[in-house]
This record gives sequence, C-alpha cells and structure tokens, in this order.
Amino acid sequence: MLVIQEAIKNKQVLLILYKGLPRMIEAYICGKNSTGQEFVRGYQIGGTSCTDDIGWKILDMKKIQAAIEIPEHHFAKPRQGYVRNDPVITTVYAQV
Repeated sequence: MLVIQEAIKNKQVLLILYKGLPRMIEAYICGKNSTGQEFVRGYQIGGTSCTDDIGWKILDMKKIQAAIEIPEHHFAKPRQGYVRNDPVITTVYAQV
C-alpha cells in the first residue's frame, strides 16, 4: 500500500501483479469505498489484463499481489478522463 501511495505522490509508474497478470499503471488515487474495500484507480499503459489491455482501471487492492515503482518512469500530468475526488473512493489515502 505504501508503495502505491508513494508512486501517486511522485507520479511514478508502477509495475503490479494483479490477479496473476503483470500490468504497468499510472496510479492516480487510492483509498477505500463506503463499505471499506480498498481500491486504486489508475491508467494501465502496458502489460496484460482480462479485459482491455490499456485504459482506465479500478483495481481491488486485495488482488494486487506485488507492486514496485519503475525507476526513471514518471508521468507529468493526469491523463484525459481523470476526475479528482473519485466518487467510488470515499476515503482517500493519496491522489494526484
């Protein structure tokens, strides 16, 4: 969890293992919803997925098996479609 929060703070790309599949994401917000489930909203820029390979994703924190920051890979500004104060995430731990 702290790795994801730091990546959001530093706008650093993450390599995560999600449901057994590697993904590269730009994490924009993490926290929990009204029922206490923890999520990350991010933009997938590479890797594999059960659905579309790239684009906006809402990821269940319980299904993230590993997360590491990729050195030297940052994003400068939010992608088109980013909404600050995501309505799904009611308690924010970190956000761009």
